[in-house]
Amino acid sequence: MISEEQQDQAALHVLGLLSAAEAAAFESALSASAELRDFVRELRQAAADVALSAPSQAPPASLKQRIMREITTEKLAPVPLQRAPFGWVPWAIAAGLIVFCGVLALDRARLERELTGARAADPLMQTAFFTLAPSAPAPADAKATVAWEPGRQSGVIRISNLPAPQPGRDYQLWAVDAAHKDPISAGVIRVDKNGIAQVRFKPVEKVEHVKAFAISLEREGGVPKKEGPILLVGSA
Repeated sequence: MISEEQQDQAALHVLGLLSAAEAAAFESALSASAELRDFVRELRQAAADVALSAPSQAPPASLKQRIMREITTEKLAPVPLQRAPFGWVPWAIAAGLIVFCGVLALDRARLERELTGARAADPLMQTAFFTLAPSAPAPADAKATVAWEPGRQSGVIRISNLPAPQPGRDYQLWAVDAAHKDPISAGVIRVDKNGIAQVRFKPVEKVEHVKAFAISLEREGGVPKKEGPILLVGSA
């Protein structure tokens, strides 16, 4: 982890304000730490953004003429070089802004890594939930919920208030995937006498970009490609 002192040195390094000895020591630390190198890269990008965001101003057209008149009418006297008081303030502000931007970038990167790790460790965080609403000729109070786990390529569907189909017919579940032209079959779903079912399913093909799930009324045993009417459909 980068210390606060290293963050300060990184800002001064980007601004070119380290002494030769400090720069040598910092370069040594930089070569030994990938995290510190990433931090410096973020600071340089932030510095470039700050510089590019400053509005440019064109000098007035009369400036050149006035300067030429002064040159021809007066003898220029040597002017002692004076350091403007508090000339370091803009640099300090810029350094503070750069450090702040860099810290935000690092925090964002750490958060993304932690979230990725949490998702990998907790299957529930990878689960997408779909609510399926009825469509005629399904009963108006029929409903279904799908819990889809992309990593496992499987899910669980729960159906309620959907009466059993007539003999010779079956309900079939479909996954609507952006990468496939036609819906992908996820198997036949059979409800009990109360119109309830809870079934684990797995599509017959791999689906990576599921947009919706749907239930249709098909021939008994199911079909490879949807033929019958859609009874319930819903997206995440």
